Amino acid sequence: MAPKRAITPEDITTLRDLLSSTEAKILSPDDEGYSDTILRWSRAAEKPAGASLVPTSSEAISIAVKFATSKGIDVAVKGGGHSTAGASSTDGGLLIDLSSMRKVTVNYNSKTITVQGGATWGDVDTEADNHGLATVGGTVNDTGVGGLTLGGGFGWLSGVHGLVIDNLISCEMVLADGTIKRINSTDEPDLFWAIRGAGQNFGVATEFTFQGHDSPQMYTGMIMFPPVPEIVRKVVDAWNTLFTRGEDGQTKGHGKLMGGLAWIKPPPTHDALLMVLVNFIGTEEEGNKILAPILEAGPVFSNLSMKSYAEANRLLQAPIGGRASMKGVAFEIPLRADFVLETFEQYQKFTTDIPEAAGTVIMWEMMDATKVVSIAGNDEAGFANRGWHMNGVVMPFWSDKAKDAACRQWARDMADKFREELIRDGVEPGRGVEGGVGKRGDHGAVMLYGNYDQYDEKSRDIFGFNYPRLQELKAKYDPTNTFNKLFPIDPQK
Repeated sequence: MAPKRAITPEDITTLRDLLSSTEAKILSPDDEGYSDTILRWSRAAEKPAGASLVPTSSEAISIAVKFATSKGIDVAVKGGGHSTAGASSTDGGLLIDLSSMRKVTVNYNSKTITVQGGATWGDVDTEADNHGLATVGGTVNDTGVGGLTLGGGFGWLSGVHGLVIDNLISCEMVLADGTIKRINSTDEPDLFWAIRGAGQNFGVATEFTFQGHDSPQMYTGMIMFPPVPEIVRKVVDAWNTLFTRGEDGQTKGHGKLMGGLAWIKPPPTHDALLMVLVNFIGTEEEGNKILAPILEAGPVFSNLSMKSYAEANRLLQAPIGGRASMKGVAFEIPLRADFVLETFEQYQKFTTDIPEAAGTVIMWEMMDATKVVSIAGNDEAGFANRGWHMNGVVMPFWSDKAKDAACRQWARDMADKFREELIRDGVEPGRGVEGGVGKRGDHGAVMLYGNYDQYDEKSRDIFGFNYPRLQELKAKYDPTNTFNKLFPIDPQK
C-alpha cells in the first residue's frame, strides 16, 4: 500500500473550491488561526500540518475526506487534542480540527445526551449536569469525547455504568469514501461493533448519542501520605482490601468506589507524596466509613468533600502547554506494597536527575470491574480489554524538547517493570492475535488499554483475538487506510 503524502498548494486550492459552499475554513501555515489548530495538550505531540480544515458540518468533512482519500493525502483528526502519541497530528498532511463542533444537546425525557465530535468531557459534564444527568466520561474531563469513546473508555462511573462504549447508543461517522453513516446496533451493526474500541481506524466521528443517568453526588478528593515505607504498606493494604472481591463477588464499595494510587510531586515544594484519589458515589458518612482504614494510616493532607460528578471529574485537570507522554500499564489486585515502593525508587531518581520532570506521575487506577465484565464480553465489540485486571499509567511531564528521548525511555523502562510484575503474579501480558482475556473476562493474557497511548505497542496487542475481524471490516470500510494514526489495522488482503 502506497504511503500517504503531504498536501500540496494545488491540493489546498482545489479543496477550497470544493468547500466553497460550506462554512468550513481551510488554513495554511501562514493563515491566522492555523497555529491554534496544531496546538496540543502535550507540546511533544505537535506536528506541522500542511493544511488544517476547521469544519462546522459533517458535509464539509465528507468533501475533504473523500478528496484526501482519492489523492492519497495523509489525514489526522483532532478532537480534544489530548493524544500524547501524536495520533491527532500530521506532518504535512491534512488536519481535520473539530474544535468548532462542540455542541451538547440533552434530552431529559429520554435521558440521552447528543454530542458533537469536537466536544470535551468537560462540555458534556457541564451541560448534562444542568439537566440532572451524567454519563460515563473520562477520568480527566479535558480529554476529547471522540478519542476516548472510540478507544473504549473507562471513567469514574464505570463501576456502576460500565465503559463509555457501553453507554453509546449511536454515532454519526464520515467514512473514507466520504459517505456519512448513522451507526448503531441495527444500522451498520458490523461497523458499530468495530468502532466501539477501534473506531479511530474507520472514520471521523462527528456526533455521538449516549445513554444518560441521574447525576450522582460524590464524596471525592485527594488524600496525601508521605513516602514512608510503613505508611505506604498500610495504605496499599487498606486499598487492596477495598477493591478485593468478597465471597459474594462484590467489593466493599459495591462498584460505587473508584479512585487510584499515585506517586506525585505537587507544587510548590515538589516533595514526593503518595496520593490516594477517591471518587465515591454516596454520602460523606458512608464514604468515611468505607475509607476508615486509609484515613487511619496517617495522611498529611485531605480535601475530601461532597461534589457533583461534574465537579469531581475536574480534579485531575492538567494545564496545556508542557511536554507529556503516556505509557499504559496493567496490574492486578492485590497490589504488592513492595512493588509500589520499588517504583518510588525509580520515580524519585528520575525526577531528581531531571528536576524539570517534577510533574511526572505514576498512577494505579482502582475500580470494581464487575459491571464492566458483566455487561459484555471481549468478542462483543472491537474493544478487547475487559477483565479483572486494572489500568495504570506512567506519565512523565517535562519542558525541554532535548529531554524527549530520555523521558519517553524512562516511561518504557517503568512499563517493563509493570510487565515483570504481572509475570511474577503468573499473568501473561497480552501479545499477538491469540492474546486477550476470556470472552467474559476469564483469566488469560492481560491486554493493554489503548487510550493510554502505547507508542510502542502493536495493534494486535491492543485488539487481541478481535484483530482478524477488524481487518475484514477495515478492508470493507477503509481499504486504502486513510485512517491510520493510532493502532492502525492492516486491511485484509
